[in-house]
Amino acid sequence: MKKICKTLCMALIATFAFSTVYAQDMAQATEIFNGAVTALNEDRDNDALTGFQKAMEMAAAAGEEGATLVNDCKGVIPGILLKMGQTAANNQDIDGAIAKLNEAVAKAEEYGNAEIAAKAKDLIPVVMMADGNTLYNAKQYAEAIVEFEKVLQYDPENGMAYLMIGRAKNGLGDEAAAVANLEKAATMGQQANANKLLLGIFANKAAAAYKGKNNAAAYENAKKASEYGDNAQVYMIGGIAAYNLKKYDDAIAMLGKAKPSNSISYYLARAYEDMGNSAKACEYYNKIANDANFGAYAKSKISALCK
Repeated sequence: MKKICKTLCMALIATFAFSTVYAQDMAQATEIFNGAVTALNEDRDNDALTGFQKAMEMAAAAGEEGATLVNDCKGVIPGILLKMGQTAANNQDIDGAIAKLNEAVAKAEEYGNAEIAAKAKDLIPVVMMADGNTLYNAKQYAEAIVEFEKVLQYDPENGMAYLMIGRAKNGLGDEAAAVANLEKAATMGQQANANKLLLGIFANKAAAAYKGKNNAAAYENAKKASEYGDNAQVYMIGGIAAYNLKKYDDAIAMLGKAKPSNSISYYLARAYEDMGNSAKACEYYNKIANDANFGAYAKSKISALCK
């Protein structure tokens, strides 16, 4: 009997000792937690994160008694990681920002915080894009492309990333890749921006070909440019090139969209005349009858055609 009592007493002493230890641990965990809250309020994010992690570890060891404190720590840790990622991005520490944001996603998903997980996920490609834009603006096109491609690895349907790759490829003189990426961007919510850039690419090609007296290339590129939007200069170049190629219907269609001028009227008159439409030819010859450059020729045509 004495032996049994002694054993029970030892067990009670052990239980009391463990309870005392857990109570002490919880008191310390609570103190650390409160210190972490203070650090967070003072924007000492690293100290706050370390404190909450330590408090959670100690509270978890206390079992059920520490469950509430564990949940409190889980509720705040993902948000701190998100904030640290944002701070790193603002300080241009892109790699550090991405690392913290990925950590925020992982912890938020582990702790069941869908809101923080979504915010961190949305921010990751934004940070990557910002880094790419900085490199692009510095004309470091190849380096910028690397960053934009990282965005696509994370978000394959990011139209802005395709748009910026297209711009960077164009900056490197890789026209085919530029066009391919811009056309891809147009299918992913960036149609207006992509079309504006595509129009510019083909308008420049048309102008260069026109200057070099390459009517076929000028016409084809002007026609391609017009697929992406309206541009009076493109219509003028395409229309004159089409006339020189004896594509009179196309010449009339494009010149009709160009900015009105005596030069445009001259080519319209010639195109209608060559098509056998004397009435329309006369209409345009009459418009330039008093022009210093085209007047004499127009008057001769008026005398011959407009009776």
